[in-house]
Amino acid sequence: MGRLTNMAPRWFKHRLKIAILSRRLRRAIRQISKLPKGQIPTRRMLTDLLTGWSNEGYAANLEYFEEVAKISVASEGPVLECGSGATTILLGLLCGKRGKEVWSLEHSAEWQKRVSDILQRHRIPGVRVCFSPLVENGEFDWYDAPVAEMPDEFSFVVCDGPPGMTKGGRYGLLPLLGNRLPVGSIILLDDACRPGEAELIKRWESEAGFETKLIENGTRGFAIMHRCD
Repeated sequence: MGRLTNMAPRWFKHRLKIAILSRRLRRAIRQISKLPKGQIPTRRMLTDLLTGWSNEGYAANLEYFEEVAKISVASEGPVLECGSGATTILLGLLCGKRGKEVWSLEHSAEWQKRVSDILQRHRIPGVRVCFSPLVENGEFDWYDAPVAEMPDEFSFVVCDGPPGMTKGGRYGLLPLLGNRLPVGSIILLDDACRPGEAELIKRWESEAGFETKLIENGTRGFAIMHRCD
């Protein structure tokens, strides 16, 4: 079978790969959706979800993905996501299906559509993926979020956007939505080992009383930030 596949034309191989990944994604979604409330998906389930999503080069690393799952099942209030992707699907399965609102901000219309289509196709409720172009806010650019429609408080923020080259990086979360992050809320910040994110962590700690646990994982890493005052 392997030899026949190697001899197949490129278009056939591509279609076969898409079919295999789609099947893996469906399996992961089905298994995670059946978990009892509060149960964390297994590493196999999360690996299947990541692989099935197949956004090579941008997909969250597995350790970070596991942390999203752990905090999600323990979170009591609405969840905010900055930058959509595989984590949006996971948040929908662990939070949206259990009655906790998930708001995801996405600056790419194409990406917003792709994520929304998957949520709809697999009937994953409770997630609103908002097309939010990046707009200038003085010293930084950030999402043009539908603030008036959003919850008064978020208990958990998955922060994997805007892209690193954006003016001000990911700083805009605090000045624009910091008043909706109460004491006890958590920010999970991806790419925490990059120089820009390292400086960002210091600013958020100084300006808003966050305490940080840094998880170093190669050149990316991530930070778990708790608001203490």
